[in-house]
Amino acid sequence: MLVKLLLSFLFIIIGFFLWLSYLNPLDVEFHFFRKTFQTDLSILMISSFVLGAMLVFIGTLARDAKRAFEDYQKSHQKRKEEFVKEELNKGMDVFLRGDLAKAKTHFIEVLKRDPTQIDLYLRLSEIALQEGNDQDALHWLGRAELIDLKNIEILLHQAGVYQRLKRFDEAIRTLNRAIGLDEGNIKALKSLRQIYLTSRRWEEAIRTQRSILKLTKGKQAEEEETLFYLGLKYERARDLSNRGGEQNLEGALKEVKEIVRERKTFEPGFVLLGDIYLQMGRWSSAGNVWGKSFTRFKSIVFILRLEELYLGREDPGTLFRIYQRVLKHNPENWVLAFFYAKLCLRLEMLDEALEEINEISMRVKDFPALHRILAEIYLHKKDFGRAAQEFEKTFELSGTSYLSFFCSTCERESKEWIAYCPQCHQWSAYTIREAEKAIFPPSPSFSERVHPPL
Repeated sequence: MLVKLLLSFLFIIIGFFLWLSYLNPLDVEFHFFRKTFQTDLSILMISSFVLGAMLVFIGTLARDAKRAFEDYQKSHQKRKEEFVKEELNKGMDVFLRGDLAKAKTHFIEVLKRDPTQIDLYLRLSEIALQEGNDQDALHWLGRAELIDLKNIEILLHQAGVYQRLKRFDEAIRTLNRAIGLDEGNIKALKSLRQIYLTSRRWEEAIRTQRSILKLTKGKQAEEEETLFYLGLKYERARDLSNRGGEQNLEGALKEVKEIVRERKTFEPGFVLLGDIYLQMGRWSSAGNVWGKSFTRFKSIVFILRLEELYLGREDPGTLFRIYQRVLKHNPENWVLAFFYAKLCLRLEMLDEALEEINEISMRVKDFPALHRILAEIYLHKKDFGRAAQEFEKTFELSGTSYLSFFCSTCERESKEWIAYCPQCHQWSAYTIREAEKAIFPPSPSFSERVHPPL
């Protein structure tokens, strides 16, 4: 209707000008690009008006066309977003339900429509890892990196895959790129530290740990990271001592002395200090360090070190005097008494061992290691019947047949004392549990399981 009105108005105007031209004939010269045209004034006016109207019409048409195109684009984008959202929801739903193949199909379909979704590349790499396809995981992470070269999360995922593949040099380069983008990224620094620790590259690990310490905030966190720093120095010193040679031993001794000066409560440092003295032939210094350390820490590892030292020197007399002295000053320490009984058994002092174990059995609840040592005592006494009974009791109880060391942080068990927990990455955390924690409740006997008491 609007177009009809406009055309009608236009024809009326043209007719009006034609009427004026008829009533007022007048010729004029019209100059255009250095050319002169002879024309009627009214025709010139009508032509100018029509040209202007056409320009306005074309402008309006162009504006409407642009608006229509923009509306089409918005509608198309909206449909695209709705499709992407629907596919993404489907993908996440099946992913959470564990259907990785379907999730992968939905995620790839989303990326065809919107290749900028970084999170989906990470999801696809995660799916590939769960499927055991590490190279495919790297492929998806590589595509994500092409979209965002400065995304640290992508680099961290890549480094994790490289570590999984044991391609440590590539993992290190990737993590260094991440640290170059963000020097304060603790996660990248800790991952780098772990690689250096695993590959026993102590100098780089210590240097990385210093960077972590500078960025660590909070008293507890600073304490943990300082302990880790000392642990890395401990490992460097231990590595030097294991190489042997006078120069290496001197370097290790200097390192471990710095450790114990810096932190007098770092137990592994005193253990290693005695070990190094022993390697250097300074057994008296080793015994002195371990003896004083037991007095300070009350840790059984120092008594065990002294035991090996004096038995190795065929000097059990000194060892007995040490045990008697520490037992006198620590009469409630049943763990000490247990290891003293083991020493007596080792030296064929069977009556003394049996007497000590009987005293322990009256002080604490039943536990497997107690029956194991009793069984061994009776075996040495050639009392095979009672030995068999004790072995049977050992198997009836749940737990191990020796006193284990446990990590005080994550409860990981170890038959031997170790300075570093490979599970929770804590230093100086292994100890033999207190009596009530180390003892396992007895399992019901076979007859009790078949005929439970009323």
